[in-house]
Amino acid sequence: MCPIKIIFLFSFLLFSSNCSDQSSFSTYLNRFSQNSIGNTYLLFIIEVMRKRNNHRLPDNYAKNKAAFKNHAIAIRNNNGYIEDQQNYKDMSFGIKPLSFNGCGLIATYNVLYYLTKKEDINFASIIKDLEYDGILFGGLFGTSMKAIDDYFRKIGYRTKSSSNIRDYDKIGRETDASILTIYNNAYNIFQGLHFIAITKERGKYFVHNNGEYSSNTAYNSITDVLCRINSGKSKHVYLTGVYKN
Repeated sequence: MCPIKIIFLFSFLLFSSNCSDQSSFSTYLNRFSQNSIGNTYLLFIIEVMRKRNNHRLPDNYAKNKAAFKNHAIAIRNNNGYIEDQQNYKDMSFGIKPLSFNGCGLIATYNVLYYLTKKEDINFASIIKDLEYDGILFGGLFGTSMKAIDDYFRKIGYRTKSSSNIRDYDKIGRETDASILTIYNNAYNIFQGLHFIAITKERGKYFVHNNGEYSSNTAYNSITDVLCRINSGKSKHVYLTGVYKN
């Protein structure tokens, strides 16, 4: 990869989590990324960051396992899914609360619940596994999407993944559930990345943990999801489809 693009991507990831207003430099980065940085480059630098993880993190397992019990009623009320990431300030991924960086972990949980319908999934264990292999800069930049792909394969599921939107509907049809990584706003990358779980019922697709009442809307395909969520402003990054065992 061109060194200039590597430098840019580190700058983007840094600014995307810290910029509250658009300086002239951040505006430039935003425009440059839209024109010059493809998903392949973004995935590359995320994997570089993943491999640089030195595992010097707090041991969050016991705290997370205890705190997860506080969310049992809300999860039950949401038909077994986690739909309220903003309320997960009492659980941590690395050095940050899940309310800040937990969307990838929540999407993993939601897909696993859909595939198993087990109410006793050890969410704290999922977090611990991805802290060991998948966390980015101690949790400042969330989770590697390829690490989530690897996690499902490690626990025995087949997956199919792509960063090419032309593959998405085929993956959506062939697999039983999926995790879609998106830019929240294609016109302003500093609004960050987000992971959403997508499940299927009677030929329709349903999105989880993308805002209040998001799971109530039925979609016709993965590309239909992309076209309609976040007022049509989202931009795709990566899709992981997971098959039932």
